[in-house]
Amino acid sequence: MEGFQLGAAAVNIIVTGGSLLTVMAIGVILTYPEVPTWPLIGVVGSVALLVGIGGYPMSYTMWFAVDLFMNHLSEEELADAASHAASRTN
Repeated sequence: MEGFQLGAAAVNIIVTGGSLLTVMAIGVILTYPEVPTWPLIGVVGSVALLVGIGGYPMSYTMWFAVDLFMNHLSEEELADAASHAASRTN
């Protein structure tokens, strides 16, 4: 599938960016009068690493779901999947 890896990377960037914005907003709202800059940067950096690296495999699953929604399986692909499922049960 052409461009599949690019789509998965784009999903990962969007999810990571959304989580960073959420963490930054919560951190600023909770500590508003005097926002502790360096601790907030440390927390945001940790979230960036955890979600960016840890969520990359899940981004493939999310993008595959989007791809299946946009490009439905053909009758040939459904028949092939059914034959594989039948051969695994025997």
